[in-house]
Amino acid sequence: MPIKFNAVARKNPRDLGAAPKFYAQIIGDGKTTLDDLAKYAASISTVSKADILAVLESTFSKIAEDVADGKIVYVGEYFTLQAGGSSTGEEKEKDVSANNIRSVKTVFRAGKMIKDALKLARFQKKG
Repeated sequence: MPIKFNAVARKNPRDLGAAPKFYAQIIGDGKTTLDDLAKYAASISTVSKADILAVLESTFSKIAEDVADGKIVYVGEYFTLQAGGSSTGEEKEKDVSANNIRSVKTVFRAGKMIKDALKLARFQKKG
C-alpha cells in the first residue's frame, strides 16, 4: 500500500511577497494498534493472541520505564528510543539545575529495518 500525500502551499519565510510553492506533505492514512500487531503475530505463529499481547505489553512497559530512567533503548535493528529535551541557559555551569529543563520529549531513531522498508515505499497523491 502506498504512502499518501497532499499538495500544500507554503510561503517562503525569507520572501513573504513571493508566490507560494506547493510541496508534497505526507499524511497518515489509517492506524495499526497493539491489538492489530498481536492478531498478525498470532496468525503467522503458533502463539495465541493473548500470549502475544502479554509479551508486547510487558515489553513496551519496560521500554517506557527505561526511557524514563534515562537509558537509550535499542529495539534490535528496528528503532532506538531515548529521552531528549530543551532547557534555558545560564551564564555559569554551577547555576544549571533540573529547574532549567523546560520540556522533555521522546527521541525516536529508525533502525536499519525501518529505513530499508521506507526505501522501498511507494507514494500516491490523496484525492
